[in-house]
Amino acid sequence: MTITDLKRLETGFDAYVRRFADAHGCLHPMQQLKVDHTRRVVGDAGLIMQSQQWDPSMGLLGSACAWLHDIGRFSQYAEFGTFEDHKSIDHAARGCDVALAEGLLDGMPPPARETILTAVRLHNRRDLPSDMKASDAPFVHLVRDADKLDIFRVFEETLRNGGLEKHPEIAWSLDVKGKAAPEILDGIVAGQTMPYACVKSLADFVLIQVGWLRAQFHYDAALALAVERRTLEFYEGFVRTLDDSPAVRRSFAVTRSAIAERLASGLSATSAGRSQICARIAT
Repeated sequence: MTITDLKRLETGFDAYVRRFADAHGCLHPMQQLKVDHTRRVVGDAGLIMQSQQWDPSMGLLGSACAWLHDIGRFSQYAEFGTFEDHKSIDHAARGCDVALAEGLLDGMPPPARETILTAVRLHNRRDLPSDMKASDAPFVHLVRDADKLDIFRVFEETLRNGGLEKHPEIAWSLDVKGKAAPEILDGIVAGQTMPYACVKSLADFVLIQVGWLRAQFHYDAALALAVERRTLEFYEGFVRTLDDSPAVRRSFAVTRSAIAERLASGLSATSAGRSQICARIAT
């Protein structure tokens, strides 16, 4: 694909999103949140691609995948008033439908079209299919990593500005007083990603995301960005206001140690960078 293809896709994205604006040209706050999220995912994808030294053609395709990964969210919220897929529709599958119906991939080479659709379709899966094409894998992992990085940011920003009280649907309107589920804590310690079906409380919802830090990031550069942004420290501070049990403290300690070990032996961080990152984790 070309830079012209990418610019046309970006223009098409903006035009599509504007359809959900009110008479004053304003989006619902939850839909504006997804616009902001998308732009930040594109930015984080760019940082990851730069660290991986992708060539320009791969970079264009990676950016296209990032732009479209959540395009299904806008009609999902308009129709159902929720971002909970299990209560509405699979927003990734809807995103593929929207991209095709809106002609956002028209004119692109078929292999590029298929890669973009695969990255959109798989970005929200807990587990990836074993038969995924090797040529698609870098882009699927790219979008999944960049998406998670900004999910962390969205949740942290929401808590800091009181947005969770105004829009509890961001965290599924969950019980804020419930304790962490033992199976989720056990999963974090074991390095497993637990399904959202286990979530019963806000603590569970947050801990599922903590588990991503150890089990879901593909690129070391993405994990290093999460460390630089002190994601684990923020999440630990918040979760321990909900549940400060020994099991919760252990889950964070194990996660911290696993991240340090991975980045200390990672291929994509410089020696100096690894030392700085590991020192930051230890403090």
